[in-house]
Amino acid sequence: MLKEIIKNKAPVHTRQISLSAVAHGPDQIIVHGELRDERRLPIIDILGRAKPPGTVHHMSATLLIAPEPLRIIQAEADMMTIPMDQCPETLDRMEKIVGLEVRPGFSQQIRSLVGGPDGCAHLCTLVKAMGTEIVHGWLAWQRHQHKDQPQVAAAPLNAADYLIDSCRMWKKDGPRHRQILEMLNPENQRN
Repeated sequence: MLKEIIKNKAPVHTRQISLSAVAHGPDQIIVHGELRDERRLPIIDILGRAKPPGTVHHMSATLLIAPEPLRIIQAEADMMTIPMDQCPETLDRMEKIVGLEVRPGFSQQIRSLVGGPDGCAHLCTLVKAMGTEIVHGWLAWQRHQHKDQPQVAAAPLNAADYLIDSCRMWKKDGPRHRQILEMLNPENQRN
């Protein structure tokens, strides 16, 4: 019903986040993300100044990821369009995430390291979104490399550890979890 209400209305603001992962050698990936905020109508800002429609934020982050444990080993960011000249001062927060493991609690760690009063809420949002792309990109690359070995491809680096309890479909001890356990341990399959 809400989709019908907005169907013929122009947005007042949009945010686009795009993410991609590329292979870097046999066991590493590079994950790139961009965030773009667009103001779609003229406004009066918090200081009473008139602002036209246009790009408010456009930034990118690029992370080099290594396995065992899955972690960030290099981090870079850039701010191409910013609302305040001081915004790039927050880019120093990216060095704080080097060495960070991608595991449950990743978003909270990013929030404390990249966001908050010394960081940037928008860069924090982007890097948090990249957590899922890190996992999916790395798993896709590993599964591609082992596509002729189904058991290896199905569970590189304990893939289930990243998926279990991530949503209802991957509930611990749920049907999907049991299927994976049975595939990995065929001697424990029930007849």
